[in-house]
Amino acid sequence: MDNLTQTENGTADTAQAEKENAAAVLGKFKDVQTLMKAYSDLQAEFTRRSQRLSELEKENKAKPTPDGEEVAPSQTDEEQLISAALSSERVKDAVIADYLKSVSSPKSVPLIAGGGGVAAPRISPKSVKEAGRLAQEFLKK
Repeated sequence: MDNLTQTENGTADTAQAEKENAAAVLGKFKDVQTLMKAYSDLQAEFTRRSQRLSELEKENKAKPTPDGEEVAPSQTDEEQLISAALSSERVKDAVIADYLKSVSSPKSVPLIAGGGGVAAPRISPKSVKEAGRLAQEFLKK
C-alpha cells in the first residue's frame, strides 16, 4: 500500500514539474492555446501590414510630381551623370579621345631592353627527398 501512495505522489510531482517547465517555455502565455491564438493574430496583422506597404509603394511610383511628370525611379548621381554624358555627342567624343590617348601613350619602361639574360626555368621539387637535396646544394654554395 505504501508503494502505491508513493507512485501516486510521484506522478503528481511529475505532472506539476511538467506544468512548471511548460510555463517557463511559454513565457507570458498561460497555455499552448493562448500562444497559438497570439501567433495567429500576429500573422494576420503582419499580412495586413505587408499588403498595405505594397499598396503604398505602388501609389508612390505612380504619383505625379507637381509639374505633371511621373516620378522616375531614383537614380544615383553617377547614373544621372552617365545618362547625361551619353546623350551628348560632344561629351562622348571627349571621353573616347581621352581614353585613346591614355591607352596609346607608353607609361611603363620596357622590361627587357638590349641583350639582357633570360631567367632559367624554376625547379620545383616533387618529393621531400628531392627538396632536401636541393636545400643542401643551396647551402653548400
